[in-house]
Amino acid sequence: MSKSIYVITGSLGFVGFNLSKFIIDSGHSAIGIDIDNNSDPLNGWRHKELQGIGVETLKADISDKYQIESVGNKLSKIGNVKSIFHLAGLAGVRKSIDNPDQYYNVNLRGTFNVLQLFESVGAESLVFSSTSSVYGNIHAEHFSKETDSLDTISPYASSKLSAEKLCELFSNLYKLNISVLRYFTVYGAAGRPDMSILKFIDLIYKNKPITIFGDGNQERDFTHISDICKGTYDSSKLKGFNLINLGRSNPEKLINAVRVIEEKLGKKAKIVYKPQNEIDVNRTSADISNSKKLINWDPTESIESGISNTVDWYKENKESLEKLG
Repeated sequence: MSKSIYVITGSLGFVGFNLSKFIIDSGHSAIGIDIDNNSDPLNGWRHKELQGIGVETLKADISDKYQIESVGNKLSKIGNVKSIFHLAGLAGVRKSIDNPDQYYNVNLRGTFNVLQLFESVGAESLVFSSTSSVYGNIHAEHFSKETDSLDTISPYASSKLSAEKLCELFSNLYKLNISVLRYFTVYGAAGRPDMSILKFIDLIYKNKPITIFGDGNQERDFTHISDICKGTYDSSKLKGFNLINLGRSNPEKLINAVRVIEEKLGKKAKIVYKPQNEIDVNRTSADISNSKKLINWDPTESIESGISNTVDWYKENKESLEKLG
C-alpha cells in the first residue's frame, strides 16, 4: 500500500519546513508548494534540506489561480493526497501597514485558491494556519479563547481573519473537514529571521545591539516549533470545522526571553529601547482548553529548553546564516 501524501503550502517557510520534516519523520510522504522568497535568507537553505530528505517543492504563487490549478492537475495525477496544510502567506504586523493590498491578495485570495485546490484533489482534510494577532490587544492576565470577540488592528490580522471566515464558509457549505489554527509566537530552528528569538540570538552572538520596542515587559506566549508541528499534524484528523488555539498558555516577558538567550550564549545583550509601536500588542496568551479537548494538545517545550535548542541549531548552522546580520 502506498504512503499517504501530505501537501504543505509554504513548505519553504519556517513552519512549513519543520512540518515537512515532521511528516517525513512520521513515515509519510510530503510535497511542498512554494515560491522563491528572496526576502528570507533561509529560503534556499530550507529548500536544500528538504530536497535531501525527498520532499519535492512545486513552484507556485498561491495568489495566482492558474498556477494553483496547474499544481492541482499534478497532484491529481499523483493521487492519494491525505491532507493539505495551508501554511503559505504573508506574515508580519508592521510590514502589512506598508503593503496591505499584497497581504489581502496573498492571504485571502491565496486561501480561496488553496480551498479550491483542496476540493479538486479530493483530500480528506485541510488545516489552515492563522494567528493570535486576530485577538488584538487583550487585558492583562486574560487568556484568549476562540469564542472571544476579536479586535484586528493591522492589515495582517484582518487578512488572516477574513481567510478564517472563508475556511468556515467552505467547510459548512461543502461539508469539508477544515481546521483553523491560531498560532501563538512560534519560534525554533530555521525560524523567520525577522522574528524576535532568532534575530536576538544572531545579534547577541555577534555582539551587535538588539532593539526592543517598549520596556521589554510586553508578554508573548512563546511556543516552540516542535509542539506546533505535532498540534498541526494532529489537527488534520479532525472532522467538520474546528477553530483551535495553539500556544503554550504560559506567557513570558520579552526581556525574560532575552535573559535566557544571554545565559545560553554566555554573552550580555546590548539593548536599545525604542517607543512601542501602536500596532504591537502588549500580551498574547492562549486559552488551550479547546485544543486539549480536541487533539489532546500538551506542549512540552519550556522557554528555557526551546531557546537552548534554537541556539544549538543556530551555532551548528551559523555559517549558512551570514545574511541574517
